[in-house]
Amino acid sequence: MSLHPWTIPYSVGYSRHVVPFHSYMKQDSADSRVLIRLQAAGRCRITLNGVSHLVEPGDFMLRRPGEEYRLDIDAEPAEQDGEALPIDSVDYYLSCGGEWMEGWARRSAIPGIVRLDKTDELIALWRKLIYEKRNLHEDNSEMIDALVKVLCLSIDQHALKAASSSRPERYIPYQMKRYLEKHATEPLKLDVVAARFGISVSTASHLFKQTFGQPPMRYVVDIRLSLASERLLHSDMNLEDIAEASGFRSYPYFSRAFRSRYDVSPSEYRARSGLLAPEPS
Repeated sequence: MSLHPWTIPYSVGYSRHVVPFHSYMKQDSADSRVLIRLQAAGRCRITLNGVSHLVEPGDFMLRRPGEEYRLDIDAEPAEQDGEALPIDSVDYYLSCGGEWMEGWARRSAIPGIVRLDKTDELIALWRKLIYEKRNLHEDNSEMIDALVKVLCLSIDQHALKAASSSRPERYIPYQMKRYLEKHATEPLKLDVVAARFGISVSTASHLFKQTFGQPPMRYVVDIRLSLASERLLHSDMNLEDIAEASGFRSYPYFSRAFRSRYDVSPSEYRARSGLLAPEPS
């Protein structure tokens, strides 16, 4: 994981394609880039983790670190006469890295591709970000960082509104996600969480995994590990206190989970940042 204090926009812009265009990002666990894309006009086809999607205006895509991504912009035959329709695809894109961006991509409720309504606000933010990124005459790194974060958090709000306006049962996993995020450091049991939303444990687990790609309690562990990694880097708390404050009731379990996620022990992770603390006795 990057230790850069700000987001790192590798590329941001506005694209219009009137001839065939193809782009590919292979599945690679070492690739920490986050790619977001909003289709503004025309159509294209995006393949995300092997699943192909016909993308139309208002469709937003989130490519998380390491995921396979393919973009294909080609002429498509008309439905009636079979003649190829002219290509005219317009999109806004942002390829970005940094610790905050990677964390946002992991936490975001967006399943991969989602239809957003009323995207004028997002496009205005995107245009401002493009302008600041192209402005090479000022030290505007802090401005760019703030714009990236506001854009991403605004996208989350739009995605939640889109989910809540559809069938109510489709909104339940999003409500669960917000509840788990709010109470992640507290003792949590899936049967209690499921009862809170009036559904069975099996339904809660199924809906959550179907929407976000992982079981709800696995998501809780991910939140706790993210909190712990922040404290390891930016506080002088001892390791046992960090584990407890992040929601882990057992230090050995925390240590195993942390090593499984980051490939190093908590103390080794902290040492990379220059903060050292004694191992728990």
